[in-house]
Amino acid sequence: MDEIWKNRRATYQKMLLKYLRYVFNDHFVIALLFLFGAFGLTYSNFLKSLQGDQNLWWAKPTALLILLLSLHLNHLATLLKEPDRVFLLPQEAAMPAYIKKSLTHSQTVMFIVQAVIYLLLTPFLLFAAKLSVVNVGCLLVVQLLLVLVLSNHQAVSLFVPAYRQAGYRGLVVWLMPAVILALGVYLPAYLAVILAVAAVIWQNQHDKVSMKGRLFDWRFALDHEQSRTTRLFRFFNLFTDVKSVTPKPKRRRYLDRFLPKASQKPAGIFTYMYWRAFIRSGQYSSLYLRLTALGMLILFFIPNFWLALIIAALFLYMLGFQLLPLFVVYDEVVFMHTYPIDSQKKFLAFAKVLFSLLLLSALLFVIPLAIQLHDPLKVMAAGALLLLESGFLARIYSKGRLKKIS
Repeated sequence: MDEIWKNRRATYQKMLLKYLRYVFNDHFVIALLFLFGAFGLTYSNFLKSLQGDQNLWWAKPTALLILLLSLHLNHLATLLKEPDRVFLLPQEAAMPAYIKKSLTHSQTVMFIVQAVIYLLLTPFLLFAAKLSVVNVGCLLVVQLLLVLVLSNHQAVSLFVPAYRQAGYRGLVVWLMPAVILALGVYLPAYLAVILAVAAVIWQNQHDKVSMKGRLFDWRFALDHEQSRTTRLFRFFNLFTDVKSVTPKPKRRRYLDRFLPKASQKPAGIFTYMYWRAFIRSGQYSSLYLRLTALGMLILFFIPNFWLALIIAALFLYMLGFQLLPLFVVYDEVVFMHTYPIDSQKKFLAFAKVLFSLLLLSALLFVIPLAIQLHDPLKVMAAGALLLLESGFLARIYSKGRLKKIS
C-alpha cells in the first residue's frame, strides 16, 4: 500500500504540473500581476484610511467569517480510483495506513494554504480588527489546530457513517470552529488556543473508539474523491481541454427568444449556429459569465482611473482569447466538410458574435467605473477605448489567432 500511495502521489503531481502549465500561461500570468497589483493597492489604501481610534464594529465579524470559511477550502485527497473497490478489496485491512498517508499529504497542503491566507489577513486583523500582535499569533496557532480537527474528521468519516450525519457535521465542522475562533477574536486568544488543543486531544481519543471494528466505506470514499477531482478539472477546463470533463449541452429554452432568426444566407446561418452553441454549451457561456462577473467585482474596488482601465481592458482581452475556440466548435460535424462553405463568411459571422459578447462585457465594465470615478468624461473615454478594443479583438486579432487554430 505504501508503494501504491507513492505511485499515485507521483502521478497526481505530474498531472497537476501538466495542467498548471496551461493555467499559468503568459496571458494569465500578466493578468494575475495586474490583479494582485490592484488588490494590493486597494488593500493598502483601505488600511491607510483607517483611523487609529476608529471603532469598526464589522471588522471582527468579517475576520471571523473569513477564518471560518477558509478552513473549508481544502479537502482530503485520497487519490482513489473506481477499480480500487475491486482490486484493493483484499487489502482493506491496510486502508487505515493508506488514508493516514493521504491525510499527512493533504494536511501539508492545507497548512500552506492557511498560512498564505492568514498572511494576507494579518494587516486587517492588526489595523481594522485592532487585535494585538500576541492575539494574531495565537489565532494562527488556533487556525492550524482547527485544520487538524477538520482534516481528521474527513479521514475518519470514510470509515464511520455517523461522522457524515448533518447534525454531527454541523457540530464538529461548523459550530465548534466558530465558537473557538470567536473566542480568539473577541477574547484573549490564548483561551482559544487552549480550547483548540483540547478539541484535538478529544477528537483523537474519540476517533480511536469510533474506528474500532469499522470497515472502509468504498462507495463514499470514491464519490468524495470523484467530487474533489471534478472540481479541480473544471477549473483546469477554463484554460485548456480536459479529457475527463465533458460539458453537457443544455436546452435553455427560455433563452430562445434572444437568438437571431435563422437566415438562408451563409452568414446568417453561421451567426445563428454560433449563438446557439454559445447558449447551449456550459463551457463557453459559464466561462463568459464568470470572467465578466469577476471583472466587474474587481473594478468596483479600484478607484484609480488608469489602473481600472487597464484591468478592464485585460479582462476584455481574456474574454476574447478564451472564446476563440468557439470558431471551430462545429468543425467535427461531417456536413461542414461536405457542403461548400465560404470561410470568409464563416469568420464574419463569428466576428459578429464575438464583438457582440465583448461589447456587452465592455458596457458592464463601464458600470463599476462610473460608480467609482464620478467623472462623465473619463467614463465616456473608457467606454470608447473598450469599444475600440472589442472591435480590434473581434475583427483583427481573432483573424490572426484563428489561422493557427484552424
